[in-house]
Amino acid sequence: MNIRKNIGICSALIILIITALMPVPYGLTLEGKNTIGITLFFLVLLVTEAIPLAVSSLLTIGLIPIFNVSERFEGAVLGFAHPVIFFIIASFGIAGAIMNTPITRRILFALLKKAGGRIETVLLAMMITTAVTSFFISNIPTCAIMMSIALEFINSIEDSDAKRSIGKSFMIAIPVATMIGGIATPASSSLNLLAIGLLEQNAGVTITFVQWMAIGIPLVIVFIPFAWFLMIKVYKPAQINLKKLKLYMDIIRVNERVGKKEAFVISIMVIMLILWILSSWVRGIEIFTVTLIGCVIFLLPGINILAWDKFLDDINWNIIFISGTTLSLAHALVANDVSNWMVNNLYPANLLLSTNILVGFAAVITFIMLLIITSAPALITVLAGPFASIALANGISSAYLIIVLAFCACNCYLFPLDTVQLLTYSKGYYRMTDMCKSTIFLQIALIIILAFWIPFMGGIMNLK
Repeated sequence: MNIRKNIGICSALIILIITALMPVPYGLTLEGKNTIGITLFFLVLLVTEAIPLAVSSLLTIGLIPIFNVSERFEGAVLGFAHPVIFFIIASFGIAGAIMNTPITRRILFALLKKAGGRIETVLLAMMITTAVTSFFISNIPTCAIMMSIALEFINSIEDSDAKRSIGKSFMIAIPVATMIGGIATPASSSLNLLAIGLLEQNAGVTITFVQWMAIGIPLVIVFIPFAWFLMIKVYKPAQINLKKLKLYMDIIRVNERVGKKEAFVISIMVIMLILWILSSWVRGIEIFTVTLIGCVIFLLPGINILAWDKFLDDINWNIIFISGTTLSLAHALVANDVSNWMVNNLYPANLLLSTNILVGFAAVITFIMLLIITSAPALITVLAGPFASIALANGISSAYLIIVLAFCACNCYLFPLDTVQLLTYSKGYYRMTDMCKSTIFLQIALIIILAFWIPFMGGIMNLK
């Protein structure tokens, strides 16, 4: 067991002991004090990965009723009945269906035909394809799909120096493009739906699919070229022989016409997108229901799109356990009045800021907290309640700060600590400190743009 894990276990145990022995802080109940302690306990285990992530989640669930965070065990597993859990499960199925067809290869090949043979335009084509794919499925499966395609190209390069140079830029660019694309729609990332659910829970405010799209998609259109520019300027990928690019294009080329299976997947995805958009006006249509039914259609016998056994193997169960536990803790933080207590003690009641400054402040706080709480779902859980209360105290829509929270948590690429970046980091093409050389500028730009874009679009979209 390494030092980090030892520190994690010791720190988590110390938190439990302090939680049990310390007096109840002024303004809190016993349940509220214990909720804070168990939440910190869970976050320490996640950040340090002291024990397997699923085990950390199960242990936390077991401690919730013991520490009176909820009256009974039902409260500890309340989060596992949240619609976000089923959305995450369904997204892995949709990703599997897409991987079983050459859809992404067709898009990438079409872009590469216009790339002009330069590595910079190849990288841009890869980033655009990644971002577009991330519009429809969650970040982790998107990154996994595009990483495997990129590795085919990287592994075809014989020169070791060029291979390392190109590998670094591509392996950093793919998770960055995935996370940028992940803010486009509510269905682009489970973090978006988690934030929307917590906004409704904390403030009773609803954001529609179209409202989110109107805010998110323009940001993606702006930030993908900007991120690409940073990648080629900071990492300067080596040029390759045009023959190598043609060889790679031959590998990903799909010679056959669109078959029945591929056409079926495309049709279902188009129908899902239409229904997602219609959910903004038709109350009977929900994003979660549409996504789940779409996944089930791919799994039906006779359709031959996605095998059940393969679907089970593709699900990242760590994410399911972490998300369910996080949602249970989020409910406890609200139910035990911890969120209001945090705002009253940490944010001066008489501190009134302009809307633009407040939105920028929320973005800065989120990015700083991501360095401490590296689990984006956990961070959204912790900050959603306080952000909603701060917005209310300043007379603006809670949706402004919750959207900022989701966008910034989704773009947590300063260091490769999130699961998405860890997929490419594990391939060994870049070091822990390489990513921040480019992404720090992305995050600064996002803070500045959000400070003006969110209030502007919030007024146009009538966010309340």
